[in-house]
Amino acid sequence: MLRRDSITVVVSAIPSPTEMTEAVVFVDHNGQPVRTATEVIMLVPPTTNRAQPYSIQATATTLTSAGGPASVGQQSTGPVGLVPTQVPDPSTGASTAGGPHTEPNGVEGGDSTAAAASLPGVSYSAYNAHGACKTGSRVLSDFQRMATQYGLVRIYGVDCGQVATAVSAARSTGLKLFLGIFQLDNLEKQIGELVDAVHTHGDWSVVEAVSVGNELVNNGQATAQEVINAVAATRQSLRSAGFHGPVVTVDTFIAVLRNPWLCDVSDFCAVNIHPFFDPNTPAPAAGMFVYNQVAAVRNVLKNPNQRIVVTETGWPWQGCANGDAVPGKENQRAAITSIKTVFGAGHSDNLILFSAFNDMWKKAEPSTFYAEQYWGINQF
Repeated sequence: MLRRDSITVVVSAIPSPTEMTEAVVFVDHNGQPVRTATEVIMLVPPTTNRAQPYSIQATATTLTSAGGPASVGQQSTGPVGLVPTQVPDPSTGASTAGGPHTEPNGVEGGDSTAAAASLPGVSYSAYNAHGACKTGSRVLSDFQRMATQYGLVRIYGVDCGQVATAVSAARSTGLKLFLGIFQLDNLEKQIGELVDAVHTHGDWSVVEAVSVGNELVNNGQATAQEVINAVAATRQSLRSAGFHGPVVTVDTFIAVLRNPWLCDVSDFCAVNIHPFFDPNTPAPAAGMFVYNQVAAVRNVLKNPNQRIVVTETGWPWQGCANGDAVPGKENQRAAITSIKTVFGAGHSDNLILFSAFNDMWKKAEPSTFYAEQYWGINQF
């Protein structure tokens, strides 16, 4: 889940993203100041100013999070509220051949079917409302519900036996899996648990991709170089275990704009983009916001044709308003429809919605507008 650590401003006079710290005054709808805080400001060029390619070895640096509120994001550079009837696909593009880990279509490990590729994916939590692990029967029931709308399910870790229950449920329902390693601690142990669960309860044919970390750089939990090293180590271990599909790291689009080498080391570029955290984006414009941020990310990639997958995006149906971004049942429907429209039916496999069900085990916080528990799409 996205937690913004900076304010992003588009500035035409700069050639590449620049970070600075400034005092920021937050105002309400009437322009009245409500609080003042010191925030990290991220200045980025418009998407028409193409950034220079990055070298992993030359530019990987240590980065820490400012830990600011999750309230302000990059403004959409496209026409707010207008989704073009025909737009260039924001997520397609084959990686250049010949690299050591270029599997741009994500099919080598997952053996995708046309039916699965025509549907978006969805994120899924292994915990019930009280934070305990879901049982195998509960997971199977959830997967049966998700299989009517989605082609892939993304999970985040190896705890709770979630890989085992997900693999079993995926085999029963025909869904594909986007597996994950949540933290970098005890990496080899986590990889071993993932591999053992797949081999014990199924095989690699149900696994589309594996992620290493989720928003670790954005949240200041790891440096870009630490994540890069972990992705390389995980890929090597998984190859030895028989998995030849994509291995990636997932981070926010802001973190990737700062550290595009996170995508260079990944077999596709995996970014979380949440329009709700931009106070200037109403629900019907959610798709255009996602489209514009994908374009901004593509503009800083070493390989501009690299496949980009939006690994989290959605809209809460309950919580407090964030400027023009207002939670609600109808607004959630409008936002999801807008996002799906931008991707189109032909490229839905580059879209993973957040999330399948409410996550009542999470903590309601003002920094996420008391909406953290209420992103479930399949509620009504």
